[in-house]
Amino acid sequence: MIDLLLRCYTSLLKNTFYSFGNNSVIKPFLNTSNQQYIKIGNNVNIGSFCRITVSTEFGGHKVKSAHKIRLTIGNNVDVGNNTFISANNNVKIGDHVIMSAYVFITDHDHGFEDITKNLHQQPITNGGNTIIEDNVFLGVKSTVLKNVTIGRHSVVAANAVVTKNVPAYSIVAGNPAKIIKKLK
Repeated sequence: MIDLLLRCYTSLLKNTFYSFGNNSVIKPFLNTSNQQYIKIGNNVNIGSFCRITVSTEFGGHKVKSAHKIRLTIGNNVDVGNNTFISANNNVKIGDHVIMSAYVFITDHDHGFEDITKNLHQQPITNGGNTIIEDNVFLGVKSTVLKNVTIGRHSVVAANAVVTKNVPAYSIVAGNPAKIIKKLK
């Protein structure tokens, strides 16, 4: 019965995405916007209560991007419950990535340049690129900020805040995240 409900829920949403791969599933309830800029690969499992969005405007300011696809999730990816992925330019998640619950990934910041305006009137930053390569594990409540690449076969520990590139085959932990072990 539950499998049938998941297939029904997924089929209601999958045609709203730029593309949606075979055998991929969305568990209730997904908070999403601008799905036409999101590409989902094959065998993707999107957990319950996730927020996967693309920003095209904020505070009355258009978001500029040269990318038709602004958020790509590769094949065989598990997106943990309550994960929040927010893109406005370019977030790419490779194949065989596992995200634990409450992961946050973004390619932008909120602007604070005009102190005479409230936050809802400030633009968000443009042009960020956040790349998570193949076979990466993201621990519970880990955060990946804009303009970061996490190299293949890396591990991001629980609660880590990644502010700089992570070389392939590395384990990072802390806030800000630092390499604690090289795997190769």
